[in-house]
Parts: sequence; structure tokens; C-alpha cells
Amino acid sequence: MALSLPDDVTVVEMLPRDGFQRLDEFVPTDEKVELINQLSTTGVDEIEFTSFTHPKAVPNLRDADEVAARIDRHEDVTYRALVPNTTGMKRALDAGVDKVNALVTVSESYSEKNQNMSTEEILQEVEGIVDLAAGTDVVVEAGIGTSFYCPYEGRIPEERTRSVVERVVEAGVDEVTLATTMGLANPVQVESMFSAVLSRWPGLDVGLHLHDTNGMSLANTLTAMQCGVDRFDASVCGLGGGVVLPDGLSGVGNTPTEDLAQMLAEMGVENSLDFDRVESVAHEISDELGLGATSHVLMGGTVDGVLDTVAESERRNP
Repeated sequence: MALSLPDDVTVVEMLPRDGFQRLDEFVPTDEKVELINQLSTTGVDEIEFTSFTHPKAVPNLRDADEVAARIDRHEDVTYRALVPNTTGMKRALDAGVDKVNALVTVSESYSEKNQNMSTEEILQEVEGIVDLAAGTDVVVEAGIGTSFYCPYEGRIPEERTRSVVERVVEAGVDEVTLATTMGLANPVQVESMFSAVLSRWPGLDVGLHLHDTNGMSLANTLTAMQCGVDRFDASVCGLGGGVVLPDGLSGVGNTPTEDLAQMLAEMGVENSLDFDRVESVAHEISDELGLGATSHVLMGGTVDGVLDTVAESERRNP
């Protein structure tokens, strides 16, 4: 049976926000700007380049305003930032962003621990963010965290996530992105969730933010595409995520952009990424940040990488 795939896929690069905030050490502003400028040359559609959060909450992104002022902005790239509340939204507007990610978490426990607010209070902030965006060209996306699992509450009931989607749609957001914050969702759960959401709101612009804790992020991507989802968040080198994980998974984060780019290219799914450039930038950033080989592409798991290795082995051992 032929796969049902979207005509075109939008890829959002998360490294500068989701990745940098996870690192133990602060990435200097000059280096941040340089890395974001490198990412802008990969053909990526969007870059979530920072978060306008209180510096005490996310000290690694305390230079958000300066980064916004200094990066080179490409006309074909959308530059978006995470905003947790209306205060962050005002800063984002002053910084001239193209788009904001208004963060909501479904889990009450996670909302209290992460934002010191209830989910209801966060939803009210989203309404304020939409109001502030009115009359501007800034797109408002609601990024819905803990859509599938919460580290404190476990499995989140699907109907609870759908109720949050309903609230942000009613608030007037332009897009909705469901996040597998813990990276524990599987393709069956992804299919159930997106089938229900797109059945209820068939015209909704909906995306998927993936973490790869259980190794299923690309399988979940394929499942979501078959449901009609055509926008995906990923991070070069897989860097990102802040949920406490078992020691053996300390290096696992988001879906590596280079792995997603390879899958889309090999499957013939239309997208704007330049895979060769993505691969090159991934190697450069891995070296600059001292990350090592954190994705299949970085480990040489490409068609050319494997076949060239075999050919070289044959030459050495005829």
C-alpha cells in the first residue's frame, strides 16, 4: 500500500533555543550569533532562535535581546522565539520577531514546576499574547508541552490535551504544535492524537515537536505525516530538552535535524533543506560545542557514508 505523505514539509530548527538552554555552560553571545547564522544557510524554514524568558529562569538565554539584534536575517527564514507570557511577548515584539511560540503545558504539575502557574493561568497568558499580536504581522503558535507524557503525572489523557488545543484555538492562535516533551510517545498514540485533532479542526495548522528518548521520533514523524501533519521541529545534533532522564540517555534530546533531513530526502518528500549543507553544519556545530557523534548522520549512517566505508575496506583488504 502506498504511503500517504504531504506534498511539502516545513522544518523548524530548535537548536538555538531548546538546545542552548539545555547546556551546562552559557554559550557566549558571539558564538550564538555565529551558529544561528550558520543554521540560516541550511535551507531550514524556521529557526526558534531564543526565548524571551526571565534571565533567572533560563540563564543560558539571558542575552535574547542582543542575539535578536545581531543575527543576520534571511528573507526565506522565519525567525521565531519562545514567549512564556505577555511580558516575554512585549520583548519579542520590540525585538522584531516574525513569530512567537506561546508555551502551554497540559500537565498541571509541570505547569506549576516549570512556570509557577496553573495551566488555566498560562492559557490566560496565551489570550494576552494573541491580543498583543493583533494588528502586527507576528504569527502566534501555541506550543503545547507534555501533550503525551509528563515526568510527574505519567501518561496524559488524550482528551485533556485536546481540551487545551480547543482553548488555544478559541483564543485565536495561528498554529498549534503538540510536543512529545518526554520523548515517550509511540506511533499509535501519535496517530490517535492527530487523527482526533485534525478531525475536530480540519483546517488547523498543526505541527509536531519531537524528542527521541525512546528512539521513535522518526517513526512518529512518519506516522504524523500520514495523518496530514507537515510541520516538524528538530534540532541539529539532536541537542535539546530539559527533562531529567536516566544516566544512559543523558545525551538524547530532540530529533536530530540531519537525521530528519536525510529521511525526507531519501523518501523524496519535498522540503527546503539542503541535506549536504545540513550535514556539514551539523559536523561543524558538533565540533564547536564538543558534542561528539549524536545522530545517525554524524556517525556516518548515510548511504554514501556506509557505501564509501565498504569500498574503502575492500580497497584495503582486496
